[in-house]
Amino acid sequence: MNNLLCIYLILCTLHLTFLSEGLPRLSHTTKLLLMPALLAYFLSLQTEGGISTLLVTLALLLGTIGDAFLLNNHKGKLFFAGMGSFFLGHICYGTYLALHYKSGVYLLVAALFLLYPLFRIIKSLQVPPYGVCLGIYATILAVLIALSAGSGSLFCTLGAIAFSFSDYFIAKDTIGEKTYSPTAVMGTYTLAQLLLILGILSIQGVW
Repeated sequence: MNNLLCIYLILCTLHLTFLSEGLPRLSHTTKLLLMPALLAYFLSLQTEGGISTLLVTLALLLGTIGDAFLLNNHKGKLFFAGMGSFFLGHICYGTYLALHYKSGVYLLVAALFLLYPLFRIIKSLQVPPYGVCLGIYATILAVLIALSAGSGSLFCTLGAIAFSFSDYFIAKDTIGEKTYSPTAVMGTYTLAQLLLILGILSIQGVW
């Protein structure tokens, strides 16, 4: 196993442990190291260069910025800043996957399958002042899942789905409907980012 991937997995384990044990300084420190570690792993195996590498690099850097904004809570101005960072990151991932589009059938099936759940989710999140922003955010996640399916990568598709769960947990906490465990939020998030990167590397024929 690649040493840099091991470092990412170790950081994930440490972060989730510190989070579950209520150790904020250590959990915050490890959280901010997660995406840079994953980026280092990705770049160590990079073969494409150009716009493809730039898009994935930006997605992970924006993930780091989003992590920083959401260190303490999921409400207020910092929440919108964090959500904006992840939104842009999803656009970067989506653009990469659109450039590596392979199957219109998979994309169409995924899009049709997501229509009803997306409608229900958007409807459930319509709580001022977050409703419109959360609705747009949910839509971009659905697009990301469809593009992942269209790329033919199972890893990317599962990663986008895991991202949806993580962000749904955060959204429910934000509107005050239900508070999910921070370990559940970060567990699905770190898995999502890893699966997306492994999927992208598999598209490149590296992994």
